[in-house]
Amino acid sequence: MSKLQTDPERTSRVAKDYQAGFVDPIAVEAGETFAVSERTDAWENNPIWIWVWCTDQREKSGWVPKKIIQMNPDGQTGTTQVAYNARELTVTAGQELIIKQEESGWFWCCNQQGKCGWVPISHMMAES
Repeated sequence: MSKLQTDPERTSRVAKDYQAGFVDPIAVEAGETFAVSERTDAWENNPIWIWVWCTDQREKSGWVPKKIIQMNPDGQTGTTQVAYNARELTVTAGQELIIKQEESGWFWCCNQQGKCGWVPISHMMAES
């Protein structure tokens, strides 16, 4: 099982607006058991960026990167070695964000007010 890719922090500007789609998504601690469904999605049709629909013990659901899920022997539940939160960040074009990590087509970013969440890489300006 791999960890989320953590890169040195950098800043980037938002290229186009993004509205968070889930108000109260899944969040799990390292080692916490959660339900894993058969529902998957290849983000932006990229076969490497596979996300799985999961539900935590508080009945919150959301997408989890397949590569961080360690399936339990029952085939219906899983865990991860790292804490994971599926919270997305609503952003507007031109906004400057601090990029903290990258995973399966998304950046975990924080805005100037300290609010953090996932933003699709496709909504960020290309780095020069």
